[in-house]
Amino acid sequence: MFAARESATDCRAEVTRDMIELMLSQFDSLSDPEGTIQLELRGNCLMVLNPQTKAYEVVGLARLSPSMRKVIK
Repeated sequence: MFAARESATDCRAEVTRDMIELMLSQFDSLSDPEGTIQLELRGNCLMVLNPQTKAYEVVGLARLSPSMRKVIK
């Protein structure tokens, strides 16, 4: 697929297999009537909007932020 405009990175996320499998296993309950899900990236945390509760739920973190890695060590 070719873009009609110059491509620019608006957002970048790291996603693990576990995160994809979690979203896929719950896709029907998390998708809207059109069959799409709304994702949000907060820092390095991937969140998905639950259409029933209108609240964002944590999908996961691909890796800890550098500041958290120092705390966990």
